[in-house]
Amino acid sequence: MVKSTQAIALKYAHFIDAAYHVKEQSPSQEQYPFFPPGFTLVYNIHRKDTGKGRTGLAYSGFLARSNFSPDAPTTYVLALRGSAEFLDWAERLDILPSPSPFGNNSGNVVSGFLDMYNGMTFSEPGQTKPKGLLKYIRYSIHYTNMQSEDDTQPMVCTGHGLGAAMATLFAVGDAYTLHPCRLYTFGSPCVGDAAFVSFHNSLITTSERYYNLPDLIPTLLDAFGYDHVHNGIPLDSLGDASLGWLPDCTHSLRTYMYMLGAANTVLSENCLISDIDDDVMIKKLSFRRRY
Repeated sequence: MVKSTQAIALKYAHFIDAAYHVKEQSPSQEQYPFFPPGFTLVYNIHRKDTGKGRTGLAYSGFLARSNFSPDAPTTYVLALRGSAEFLDWAERLDILPSPSPFGNNSGNVVSGFLDMYNGMTFSEPGQTKPKGLLKYIRYSIHYTNMQSEDDTQPMVCTGHGLGAAMATLFAVGDAYTLHPCRLYTFGSPCVGDAAFVSFHNSLITTSERYYNLPDLIPTLLDAFGYDHVHNGIPLDSLGDASLGWLPDCTHSLRTYMYMLGAANTVLSENCLISDIDDDVMIKKLSFRRRY
């Protein structure tokens, strides 16, 4: 059962990984270095890019639709990647609480995340002009054509790091207005307070939040009164002596994919320790004791 659950999570991690390999602002499907087989690109997703003096829009992910098959229902997958640079977004994040816009008793969310989410847009493949705001994307697709195995959750929302926070906000907003999506996140920071978490947990029935124990991002905001949504599923990269222990490696989506069952070929060279010596092991064991 655990292996089956992890296999599903790994499947959707591959969608996010495809987004990480995009360099264009609004690519066509053919411009993706690789795109999940059996799916068609519907929209590209963008967020405001204000980091280090930049302005404008930055590519953030995509919405894909499964190809028609008489033997399988139609589903949509919203995949959102994190920032290109580790902790780039955290340097300017407004951590003050803002009232959640998703309904009564929905608590507070991190102001910076809500501002980012409200400014996110989607566009036609190959087009840079926004078609609309991400939070209204469901109204631009044919909801009646969407189904899933249980016929109630026709959409999957998945994200990594900052993208995980955005996917969580979208999932809650979408569930409040229409129907809940299935949520799979990796290395997500806290998004809201206890009331928001309770609101989320009451709406989203399929929610798997994977976190690597030494990953700094999931613990970044819990000291400020924020909490995590369910269901937290721990992983531990420090249990594998061949994996790097530095922050950008412990947070890397590829590290999460490897721990979920992907081959070690997914790991970048700087996150794979080829020669294990005593010095490396002492550092890893010391790091592990602190977490």
